[in-house]
Amino acid sequence: MMGRHSLAAVARLALPALVVCVGCSAAEAPTGGEPPDPIASPSVEPSAAPPPSAPPADAATPQDAGRPTADAAPPAPTPPAGLVCYAKHTGGTVVRRGSTWALAFASPTLEVPWDDGRSKTFDEKLAAPDVEDVLSIRYRRGPVVPVTAVNDDPGRIRHDGVLKAMYGQTEALVRAELVNVSFMGQSVPFHKKAAPALTRVAQRLATAVAQTPSLGQYVTGELGGTMTWRFIANTTRLSAHSFATAIDIVVAKSNYWEWEKDSQGRFTWTNQIPQAIVDIFESEGFAWGGRWYHYDTMHFEYRPELFDP
Repeated sequence: MMGRHSLAAVARLALPALVVCVGCSAAEAPTGGEPPDPIASPSVEPSAAPPPSAPPADAATPQDAGRPTADAAPPAPTPPAGLVCYAKHTGGTVVRRGSTWALAFASPTLEVPWDDGRSKTFDEKLAAPDVEDVLSIRYRRGPVVPVTAVNDDPGRIRHDGVLKAMYGQTEALVRAELVNVSFMGQSVPFHKKAAPALTRVAQRLATAVAQTPSLGQYVTGELGGTMTWRFIANTTRLSAHSFATAIDIVVAKSNYWEWEKDSQGRFTWTNQIPQAIVDIFESEGFAWGGRWYHYDTMHFEYRPELFDP
């Protein structure tokens, strides 16, 4: 057995080694035989807690929850599909003005709002439409049926300024753009932008009449005409005929609400034009006045935007 003095001597020798081991563990010294580099691996007091680390400068805090990050760009605004469609068919440009959209033309300078923010009656839409008003009543193809819903007039709302930008500001300018189209044995003047479509109609009608001769009475003989620079009856709005983009077929086989209303202004939808003729015109982008509550069954006008889904 060791004496009391011997045990004390051993303890004095072991204590420095124990202190060194505790300090190495706290500093997470490497397990190899080399001592830790005092610069690369500074010693840490065993009883000292590491200082709290600051969050990164761009770290989100609870208060930031739900907020867009500084570098997240807002989604680009999307123009109304109807406005894009109308621009495609009219040659205008879609523009954004603040929070609103418009259709713009450079020559002549013109901007028509998509939505002017006004609540309008049907007659007010006819008199001063925005683009949304022009497209507000969907054109419906299919079987010829009576139109009984009041003011169900798809395509009857037009914007004179847009038509002038497309086809000509004055009668003289429109007439300078006319070409002759062979239509069922007659030569009729039509605007050159719409003439190819009318030519295709005439070719299809000729085939249909050859197969069903009774159809000829509606499209041959005395036509209502094409180019006439004039206002629509009882209005100050230009007719589609002013731009030579409409044709009235045989008047004697047609019905028109203004001719047939009674002394109280009442009228009942009436039609004689066969389905086959309507289908041919509509297949080439011509809107038919027989689809209107205010019917005009001889009337077909070139309005391809109304047929674009």
